[in-house]
Amino acid sequence: MITLKHTALSVLALTALSACGSIHESPTRSQATPMAFAASSQYAEIDAQAASLNRMADELVRKSTGKGAVIGASLGCGLGLISASSAQKCVTGAVAGGVVGAVVGHEHGKRKVAARVAQVSKQELSNTLLDAGKQLSEIKQTLPQVLAQQNAELARLKQQKAANALSQEEYDARFNAIRDARAALAAALSESADKARVSADNLGTAASQGQSGLMWHIGEAKRLEDDSMSTRSQITLL
Repeated sequence: MITLKHTALSVLALTALSACGSIHESPTRSQATPMAFAASSQYAEIDAQAASLNRMADELVRKSTGKGAVIGASLGCGLGLISASSAQKCVTGAVAGGVVGAVVGHEHGKRKVAARVAQVSKQELSNTLLDAGKQLSEIKQTLPQVLAQQNAELARLKQQKAANALSQEEYDARFNAIRDARAALAAALSESADKARVSADNLGTAASQGQSGLMWHIGEAKRLEDDSMSTRSQITLL
C-alpha cells in the first residue's frame, strides 16, 4: 500500500516539474513553463514523510504486541480491564475454567500465566512514539504548503483549459495526478491513525495483565491517533 502511495505522490512531483504553466504569461502550450523545483520537491518530501510515519506506526504495533498481549486476548482481558483487580479476576477465572491450559500449559496454571506475560519494552516504545510524533509534526508543517501548491496548480489547469491552451487529455492527466496524490496522503494518515489505535489497545492489554508504567505510552499512542486524524481532516479529496 505504501508503494502505491509513494508512486502516486512521485508521479505528481514529476508532473509538477514537467507540465505546470505560468499564470503570468498568456496561456499557450508553447509558453508553458515548469514549476520551480523548490515547489515540486515539497511533494517528494511529504511523500517520504508519510512513508516514514507508516513505518514507525508499524513498529509501534510490533513493539506493543508481546506474549502478554497475546495471552490477554486469548483470555478475553483487554483494554476494558485496565485495573489490576479486573486483570486478576480475568486470569483467575481463566485458570478456574481451564482456559489457560490451551495457552500456556494447564499443569502450571496461574503461576505459569504470570511467568509468561512478557513485559513490553517501555524504552523502545517511548523512542518510537517520540519519533512518530516528530515525524507527524513535520508532515503538519509541510502539508499546508503542499495543499496550497496543489490548489494553485488546479487553478492554472482550469485557466489553461478555458483558454484552449490545454487539451482535455492533458488536463485529465494532470488533474488525476493531483487527485491521486492527495488521496494517497490522506490514506497514509488514516492508516497511521489505525495503527496507533491498535498499539494503544495492545498496551491496554499489557496493562490489564499487570505491567505498570504504561499509561504515558497509551496516552501518547492515542494522541498520535488523534493528531493523525486531525491532520487527515485538512485534506479535501477531489
